[in-house]
Amino acid sequence: MTAARLRIVLPVLVLLSAAAGAWLLAEGAAPESAARDEPVPVVKVLRVQPQRLRLPVRSQGVLQPAREIDLTAEVQGRVEALHDGFVVGGRFKAGEVLVRVAAHEYRLAVVRAETQLAEARRKLAEEQAAAQQAQREWKVLGQGAPTPLSLHQPQVQEAKAGLKQAEAELADAGMRLSRCEIRAPFSGRVKEKLTGVGQMAETGKTLGRIYADDAAEVRLPLSQAQIGYLAEPTAGKAGLKVVLTAERGAETVRREAAIVRREGIVDQHTGLEYWVARLNNPERAPALLPGTFLTAEIEGRELDGVFELPRGALNAAQEAVLVEAGNKLQIRRLAVLRSDADRVWIGGGLQAGERVVVAGIETPVAGRQVVAEAADNRL
Repeated sequence: MTAARLRIVLPVLVLLSAAAGAWLLAEGAAPESAARDEPVPVVKVLRVQPQRLRLPVRSQGVLQPAREIDLTAEVQGRVEALHDGFVVGGRFKAGEVLVRVAAHEYRLAVVRAETQLAEARRKLAEEQAAAQQAQREWKVLGQGAPTPLSLHQPQVQEAKAGLKQAEAELADAGMRLSRCEIRAPFSGRVKEKLTGVGQMAETGKTLGRIYADDAAEVRLPLSQAQIGYLAEPTAGKAGLKVVLTAERGAETVRREAAIVRREGIVDQHTGLEYWVARLNNPERAPALLPGTFLTAEIEGRELDGVFELPRGALNAAQEAVLVEAGNKLQIRRLAVLRSDADRVWIGGGLQAGERVVVAGIETPVAGRQVVAEAADNRL
């Protein structure tokens, strides 16, 4: 190669070598340097331990009176008087007269029945006296065996039957008279008023609707999954505790109740079953009135081996980030039992003492090196 050609080739070779070196630095050396300069993230972890917990079951329903009946007329007549509390929302006590129907005709019926009873007694006494006289006469004058008719036995039996009928008619007349006063079978309130003074009461006609104020009930719909966390209510024993909550603007009213029974029928359309909670003395302060919409939290049965985590420790796929040996990240799917706005309860996928990341990293990568710090001083 001539000297002139070398003078041309050598600069080209130098330029190519420089370009190759620059490319190698861009592809290899720069990332290694950047990796060495990237800081190791610091994460907050919670060291978990299994617990024995009661997980509450939530439902909702409307409060209704435990006893509610129609007030029905049993006799016919004009309404003569009403209880002062016989208005919607009015109060009354057990045994008080709520509605009084005009009873003049029924008192006359009692008088007639008493007259018939006196007549029946007189007739029986006469027949018994005649029977005794016939018995004496037969002993003195009779020959052979006497007939029942000659001894007045059928007449006596007929008189006794007449007496029983008269007694029954008097009892019936007295019962009808007593039904002119419609009394409250329990203490409570009037829910609906359907009559007034001067109106006619017909037999079987509804005059109003009343309810007892000593207890109220709420039917709580539960899924089969929710029922799995509850103990079976036992008849005659204290039921599962229930906390009933009602929102009244800025005020929250809470009362304790108890599950008293399960209806035992699963709705074929919704798959739900209704359990009934009873609230005693619902109008005791803070009062809960019939028709109030309530949320209910039912005491659950005890569960072993449950882990409790902050709600933010799991993502939408129910996965948690753990720090394993060597302070490297691991992403694991957990078995979620229950969750609310603040907490989540885990039934599987964790072991005692494992560290769960609760803060410090937004985009976790499995195997990434981290520095773990205790979120609650239990690391």
